[in-house]
Amino acid sequence: MSKYEDYNNVSRNYDNQRFAMGSDVMAAMMQLHCGKPLKDIHVLDAGCGTGNYAKALIEYGVGHVTLLDASPGMLEKAKVKLADSIESGRVKEVVEATMPPIPFPDDSFDAVMFNLVLHHLDTTGSGSFSAATQSLKESVRVLRPGGIVILSTVLPSVISHAVWYAQINLALTERFNKIMPTMEQFDDMFESSHLSCKQKLNILGADLVKDYYNFEGPLDQAWRDAVSYWNFATPDELNDVKRKVRDLKQSGELEQWCKQHDNVTTSGFLTFLFCQPK
Repeated sequence: MSKYEDYNNVSRNYDNQRFAMGSDVMAAMMQLHCGKPLKDIHVLDAGCGTGNYAKALIEYGVGHVTLLDASPGMLEKAKVKLADSIESGRVKEVVEATMPPIPFPDDSFDAVMFNLVLHHLDTTGSGSFSAATQSLKESVRVLRPGGIVILSTVLPSVISHAVWYAQINLALTERFNKIMPTMEQFDDMFESSHLSCKQKLNILGADLVKDYYNFEGPLDQAWRDAVSYWNFATPDELNDVKRKVRDLKQSGELEQWCKQHDNVTTSGFLTFLFCQPK
């Protein structure tokens, strides 16, 4: 599904670092906006990865989840993780497919969620987000009346000003930000998809990445694999980042520098957008 990340390879270490941040908020918003108890809600996890969010939602009481992803490696991890829910029927289907389109009939789901997915669907740096927009249109099609579309993202402004590692090499960050939609670009996508954004929530903290505050993380391939940001680094940029981290460590300034350049606990990290058809 991703235009720039090999998730079959990433799937091997993905769960060592990633956490279903904000899943409690998502469950509450589904119940609120759908007007149904969680047990009666069927969610499409579009771009489900290894099933972290699906597992969390089922534990919160969501009745049924359908998994969709383009990576067989990620889906195999999800099947193992959710084996009991698959056996019990809580997980309705596990489908390997690339979006768009979304390969389900009209009016199939009460909620469709895209967790850090939409920026993976378009050619790097194109700026048009045509595949993301088409996927949003498809989400409206497969949604039941009164349903909700939920997506999470990290806004470029947050990446540039709140994430410590994104301030080590600003050229790399500027290039990565071109594939991350701004709020204005999301608004344009919603307008084209006939969606109305009902609520926007910014979640404080960095629980999405379990070892986020490992300030030597950029030196570790497994740590970098948890965040698609690093896939955009050229060999020279990666060497520059490693050199700066080592220099700061050697001078005893690494922790202080990173903390001074990190603001996710005050300005937030992950942004959730809750939308319904107009």
